[in-house]
Parts: sequence; C-alpha cells; structure tokens
Amino acid sequence: MEQAKTPLQVIVVGSGIGGMAAALTLGMRGHHVTILESAPKLMEVGAGIQVSPNMLTLFDRWGVSPLIHAQDVALEHIHVRRWEDGSMLGTLPVNKTYGQQTVIHRADLHNALIEQALALSNVELRVNSTVTGVQFDHAAVQLANGTIVKGDIVIAADGIKSALRDHLLEEASVAVPTGDAAYRIMLPRSALENDPELKALVDEPQATRWLGPGRHVIAYPVRNHDLYNVVLLHPDNHSVEESWTTKGSKQAMIDNYKGWDRRVTKLIDLVPDDEVLEWKLCLHAPLKTWIRGSVALIGDACHPMLPYVAQGAAQAVEDAAALGVLLSTISSRDEIPLALKAYEQSRKPRADTVQQSGSENRITLHLPDGPEQRARDEQFRSSLQSGSNPDRWTDLETQKFLWGWDAEKAALDAWKGKLPSSSTSYLPLARYLLTNPRTPWQPRVRTAAPPVICDLQYVVCTFKHVPSST
Repeated sequence: MEQAKTPLQVIVVGSGIGGMAAALTLGMRGHHVTILESAPKLMEVGAGIQVSPNMLTLFDRWGVSPLIHAQDVALEHIHVRRWEDGSMLGTLPVNKTYGQQTVIHRADLHNALIEQALALSNVELRVNSTVTGVQFDHAAVQLANGTIVKGDIVIAADGIKSALRDHLLEEASVAVPTGDAAYRIMLPRSALENDPELKALVDEPQATRWLGPGRHVIAYPVRNHDLYNVVLLHPDNHSVEESWTTKGSKQAMIDNYKGWDRRVTKLIDLVPDDEVLEWKLCLHAPLKTWIRGSVALIGDACHPMLPYVAQGAAQAVEDAAALGVLLSTISSRDEIPLALKAYEQSRKPRADTVQQSGSENRITLHLPDGPEQRARDEQFRSSLQSGSNPDRWTDLETQKFLWGWDAEKAALDAWKGKLPSSSTSYLPLARYLLTNPRTPWQPRVRTAAPPVICDLQYVVCTFKHVPSST
C-alpha cells in the first residue's frame, strides 16, 4: 500500500465500523490516528450484516478478509417466498461477477477491524472520551473533561445521532419516521437443529426473504452456520426509538406475524422473551454538505441508510477508503481542504443515490395483496430469465452500481479532476432509475403522471407510487 506523502495527525471520533475502517486505512498509510470513543469499552451491538463485494474488495486490499472469512457465510442463493404459505416466488443465485456476497455477525466484522487497526503502532484508542465541541478551522475537539485534542483533520464517525454533524451544519438533522420498525433476533443453531424445516435454513448458504402486506422478513446463517439471523420489518407502533438496542415485545412480534408461513412463526416462538430488539426506521434527507474546514463526516453521521438494500456498513467503509487515499495523496497540509472537497465529490452523490434506492425498495417489498403484488410476484418468478428484479437488492442493474464500485479509484479520479461534477455524477443506478421511471413491479410502463421527481443538486430521486390504469 502506497504511503502518505504528508503524514497527518488524524482524530477519529467514534469507533464503530466506519471509524475503525478509517483508522485502519489511514494508519496503514502512515498517518497517526487517535480514535476517541465515548463508551468505557469497545462493544459493537447488532446482529447479522451483509459484506457485499464493494466492501469485501476493500477488505482484501487492507488484509482484513482472512479474519472475515473465518467467521462469515458465503451466500450461494437467495430465496424469495410468499408470506402466508412460504410458497417460492423465486430462487436467485448470488451474482458473483463482482466477488463474493457474504454475511457475518456485526460484532465479528467490528472485531476484525479493531484487531487490524489496533495492531498498528501509529493507531491509538482512547475510551471514556466524549467529544463535546469541535474547532473546524484548527482541527481540534474538546472532551467532556475539558481536554483539547488537536490534530490536522477530524473525522466524525459518531453515528446516526452524531453531535458533530449538528455542529457542522449549525442545526439539528431531523429524522423522519418511515412508518416501519424492525425486530432483530439471533438464534443459536442448537435451537433449530431438532426441526428439519428450521435446520435446513441454518444449514444452507442461503438468505430467505418472506414478503407480505406492509411487512417482510430477511434471514440467513452467520458465524459459520452456528447462528441464525432474522430481521422482521413491520409497521411502527411508535413505541421505539431510532436505536439498535431498544427492547421490544415478544407478544407484539407474535401478533405482527400471525398467519405467516409456519417457518417464520416457529422462529419467533424460539425467541426468549427478553431478547427481542426493535429498531425504529427513519429517513434522513441528504445533507447540504459533509465537510467544513478540516472536519469530515462519514458513515451514519452523514448518510444513515435504511436496510432495504443492505448497504449501510458498506457505504461507511467506502467513505473511509476514499479518505484514506485522498489524505495520503496530498503534498502538504494546505491541501487538506482540497482533499475533503474531492472526498465529498466522490462520495456524496453515490451515497445519496444509495439512500434513495433503499427508500424505493421499501415500497416494493411491502405491497398489499392485490393486482400489483401479483404482478411483482410474477416478475420474481421470471427474473432468472430477464435479470430484471423488482427487489433492488437482487436486481442485476442495481448490483452493478452497488457492488461494482471502487471507492478508492473514484476518490483518486475526483482528485485528478476525472470524476464528473456532483450535479452529473449520478452514476449507473441513478441513470437507470431516471430512464425507467416506473413502479418496480411494472417494468418500463409509463403512467400518465411522471412517477419520478429529481433534484439535480443532490441527485436524489423521489419515487411516488402511481396506480396503473390497466
């Protein structure tokens, strides 16, 4: 890996996946990195997470992949099933054009990044270090105990409730509820192996989606098939907050999925009463900027993602990768602002577009039973032949955009002036969405009212559902 021309003193606020990825790639290039974490010890919560090819390619370069593969499951197929009887709508082989699609426990991924980053002598971690203030022009932060930590650049990786984001924007970022929430459960293999139907789920290298009115379930094995991860998305009853750790009600979960495929209800029955976690899903409008002075936002601090295309962690890692190459390319500290402008140019339009694709996919997956749901399901059944899929996560054109991206190359292209300006760099997915203004379950059928509104400043497309006249 090419070393930094001008080694910098880098302050990373937050030690989640994005923060650790930034510390690792910058540390490997010779920068001195100080990670400030408010918690008394490192602890990554959450459950399963998908390591898509665009993320795994970067881990290959950084030497993290062997640690990932020691704990992951490489998916071979994705099964899509109907909600009430589990009938198969489609079985899709995982597209390996861009590399493997693996799944892993979030804590295992986080621990791999921690191990690699903290093995570097020029990366240090400070826990119990809550940041309460930031200086944008002089790259310094103030801790709750009054200590000032100075550097050349501050990377704000402090998550979806980022305090530094609000300082940077000089206003609070407003989260808008989507109307959905998600239960997240993790079941040990031992709980499933005595039931042949459930044992098959944890044994096979496959993900399964069940689609129903206003709800869907995604499930897959992790940790070398020792655990089964289940995420159940459902209407929000407004009793939870936007957090990974809010306790949910098992009875409410049972009620939400009453009448579903017996495999789903049996999985729910196995969950201990006190181990139901519920997460409120909110939309965040694209920010007007990610940078100010010598401060840059990354990950959930600037582009929190809905889970419908499984790109939240991947986009945070891409942010880290872009900063790693750009801050190692500059010839002097005076070029830090230019590097951050190139970072925003290479990352913001793409992340904004990925955000929107997740919002659109939510509509597709949660159709009520009826003519449009039947048309969507028929498209699933024929997708093996056409390659076009109503689920953006499994659609080949969307995968090309999501998985075939090289964040390091794009960052260098922006630095060299080769990347188009932000108003035109919407990239293949945005171009595809604009040239196919349609509801996903009605391919290439235009309605009288245009279903797409596009704000060219941010390249954010808002999709409106317009019922078919036929």
